[in-house]
Amino acid sequence: MPVPFADLRLQYQNIKAEIDGAIAAVIGDSAFIRGSHVDAFEQEFARAADIKHCVSCANGTDALYLAMARVEGAARRRR
Repeated sequence: MPVPFADLRLQYQNIKAEIDGAIAAVIGDSAFIRGSHVDAFEQEFARAADIKHCVSCANGTDALYLAMARVEGAARRRR
């Protein structure tokens, strides 16, 4: 039995104004790397996760690398 994929078009239509506004703001500010939008995301995510800090990554590979480096560093400190 085929499993249907998520209907991204429907999801997008429900929040189209918010997404389009955010994209326009980033393009208008030429804030493609770092900048106020990323800072705001990191702060909001940290608040939502109830943690002190958040560091966003470019992709999942970067996130895994940072997590593994943190684990390795913690293990070295315990020795």
